[in-house]
Amino acid sequence: MNCCKKFLITLISALFVVCIFSACETKLNGTYVNDNGIIKQTITFNRDNTIVVSAFGVDIEGEYKIENNKLTVTYSLLGVKTNWDWSFERKGKSIFIDGAEFVKQ
Repeated sequence: MNCCKKFLITLISALFVVCIFSACETKLNGTYVNDNGIIKQTITFNRDNTIVVSAFGVDIEGEYKIENNKLTVTYSLLGVKTNWDWSFERKGKSIFIDGAEFVKQ
């Protein structure tokens, strides 16, 4: 009985650590749309951390990272590497970027 108890405690501890690290970094996959304003915005996240942000018929490709409720997009424009940082939150099928809701398609 004591052996089972130790195993269970170890298993729960390991799951807790995995959950903590999962909460720090998030990966998304799929297309999210914000159609609430004047301009329809589309963001496509890929599992390999690449992203395509579309608005006004223009696509910007780059890489993304989500840590500590912050979305960072890195892209290159005319050979100059640039970062965008926004607040990030996920609720169900929606993500919120700087408070704007994007719904998964």
